[in-house]
Amino acid sequence: MFLSNIIRRLTNKVFSKILITYSVTILLTMFLLLLVLSRYYTEVIIQKEMDASTETLERVESYLQQKDEHVQYVMQELYLKTDLIYNDIAFALQHDYDSYLAYRLDKYSENSSFIPNNLNTFFQAYFSQDPDINAVRLKSASPGTEYEYINSHYRWNKYMDKREQKKGNQEEIAVHPQDLQLKQVEWEQERSIFNNIQISRSINDPATLKKLGDLTVFYDTAGIQDLIRLRKSQFKGTVHIFQRNGDYLYSSDDGTIPAPLKDISFETSFKKIKWKGKNYYINTLADDHGGYLYVGFMPEDDIKKITIVHRYMLLSTVLLSCIAIAVTYFAMRSYSRRINKIETAIHEVRDGNLQIRIPDSKEKDELTAISESFNDMLDDLNMYIKDVYVLNIRQREAEMKALQSQIQPHFLYNTLEAIRMKAIADGSKPTSNMIYSLGQLFRYSLSSKEIVQISDEIQHVKEYIGLNQIRYSNRLHVAYEIPENCLDEKILKFTLQPLIENYLIHGFRKETNNNELLIKVQRIHREIEIIIKDNGRGIPIDKLLAIQTKLLEGTTTSEGSIGLSNVHQRIQLKYGQNYGIQISSNEGEETIVEVRIPAARREQI
Repeated sequence: MFLSNIIRRLTNKVFSKILITYSVTILLTMFLLLLVLSRYYTEVIIQKEMDASTETLERVESYLQQKDEHVQYVMQELYLKTDLIYNDIAFALQHDYDSYLAYRLDKYSENSSFIPNNLNTFFQAYFSQDPDINAVRLKSASPGTEYEYINSHYRWNKYMDKREQKKGNQEEIAVHPQDLQLKQVEWEQERSIFNNIQISRSINDPATLKKLGDLTVFYDTAGIQDLIRLRKSQFKGTVHIFQRNGDYLYSSDDGTIPAPLKDISFETSFKKIKWKGKNYYINTLADDHGGYLYVGFMPEDDIKKITIVHRYMLLSTVLLSCIAIAVTYFAMRSYSRRINKIETAIHEVRDGNLQIRIPDSKEKDELTAISESFNDMLDDLNMYIKDVYVLNIRQREAEMKALQSQIQPHFLYNTLEAIRMKAIADGSKPTSNMIYSLGQLFRYSLSSKEIVQISDEIQHVKEYIGLNQIRYSNRLHVAYEIPENCLDEKILKFTLQPLIENYLIHGFRKETNNNELLIKVQRIHREIEIIIKDNGRGIPIDKLLAIQTKLLEGTTTSEGSIGLSNVHQRIQLKYGQNYGIQISSNEGEETIVEVRIPAARREQI
C-alpha cells in the first residue's frame, strides 16, 4: 500500500514522469553504447595482436635473411679466391685431417708470404666477428670427411652435450684448436642441432662445377630469442620456425610444438582454429627465398585477458548512467524548487510585500526570464514610489565629488607653479628648475592619452633626467641618437621613464663623475627599437637570469625590477607577445635595455 502510494505520487507529477523517461532512455543508450564499444574494442585488440604477430615474424625473417645474405656474400668471396679452393679446400675435403695438416704446413713453408692463406684463416676472417655464429661445418661431397670451425666453444659443447644426451652413447669426437675434424657418425639422421639455425651452401669446382662439398653455418637461436623478448609486451603468443619440408627448427615455447602446427602448409596466411575446446589464432609468414615458414600461435584466451578493460567499460557505463540519472534528478528538483520560489514571491507581493525578490539563478532559461521580469517589475514599482527629490540630491552630490576629483590635480600643479615663481623671486634658480621639471612631469601625467609620440615621451624623459642632473651636479652625461623620421612614431605613454628611473636607482654610481647614458631610437623594417645603454654597476648574473626568466614568462619580477615588468607587460598587452623588453648586462660594466614596438605613423593610428 505504501509503495503504491509513492508510485502514484510520482506518476502524478510532471517532473517525476520526465525523470523516469530520461532514466530509461539513458540506461538503454548507455548499455547499447557499451555493447558496440565492447565489440569494437575486441576487434581492435585482435587486430592489434595480429599486427604485433606479423611485425614480430617479419623481424625474425629479416634477422635470418641478414644471416643468409652474409653466407651468400662469403660464398661469393670464396669463389673469387680460386687458389684457396684448388690448393686448400679441395685437398682438405678429399683427405683426412692429419694429411691436410701436413699439406698445409708444406704449403706454408713454400709460400714466400708470412701470412697464411688457408681454410682456417678464411673462416676466421669471415665468421669470427659474428657473435651469433656457433660453428661452421665444411663437409665433403663424398662421405668420410668433415671440418668444423667453432666460434663459441661454450655454446657448441653445450649443444653437443644435449645432443649426446638425446642420442645416448656415441663415438668420442676429437677436438683440435679452432679446427675440428669429426669422425664418421650418424648425424645425417638428425634434422638439426639443438637450438641452432643452419644455413648451407654447396661448394663447387669453379671450372668443372663438380660439387666438392657443403658449407653449413650454425647460428645460435639466442638472437631470435632476444628479438622475441623485446616484442613480448606487444606480442602475447609464441613463435615457431619450420623449413619448407615441414622440419621443425625453432620454438619460443621451450621447444614445444602445438599439434595444429605439425602439418601446417607453407604459405602466408591468417586463420582461426579450435583445438582442445579453445580458439587459437595462427599467423604464418612464408619466406620463399630462404625456405622458412614463420608461425605466430596465439590462444584467444590470452587476448581476452588483455581486454580486462571491458570490466572498466562496464563499470564506467554503470557509473555514468547513475551520474546521468542523478544529475537529471537534481536538475528536475532544482526546477521544482525554483517554481515554488516564484509562487511564494507572487503570494508575498499580493500581501503587500514589495521588497521581496526572487533569487537570481545562473541558468538562462524561461524560469529565469520570468524571475527577472518579476524582479524588474518590482524595481520599477519601487522606483516610482521613492522620493524623486532624494534621488536628485544624491545625484548632485555625486557630480560635485567628481568635479572635485578633477580639480585637485590641477590645484597641485598650480601650487607647484606658485612655489617655482617664489623660488625665482628668491633667486634660487636650481630649485626653480627642479620644481619646473617636476611640474612638467606632473602635467605630462595628467594627460589622458594612452598613446603618445616618441618626441613627447623623449621630452618627458629629458625633464626627468634634467631633474636628476641638477641633483647629481653634472655626474650624469646623457647622449641621444634619435633620427627625425622616428620622432612622430607612436609609443605607449610612460614606456621610457620607468627604465631611466630603474637605472638611476640601481645602476647609477654616485661616487664617480663618468656616468654615461645612451638613448638610441632606430627603425628596423616595420619595428621601432629603442636602446637604453649605461655604464653603471650592471646586474649580477643570477639576478639577471631571474629577471630575464620572469620577463619571458610574463610574470611580475622582483621588487627591484617592477618598472621593467610593468612596461614589458603593457607593451605585450597592447602589441602582442612578439614585442616587449629584452635586457642584457655585464656586472660592473654596462646594462642594455632594448624596447621593441611596432612602427606606426600618425596617420595610421
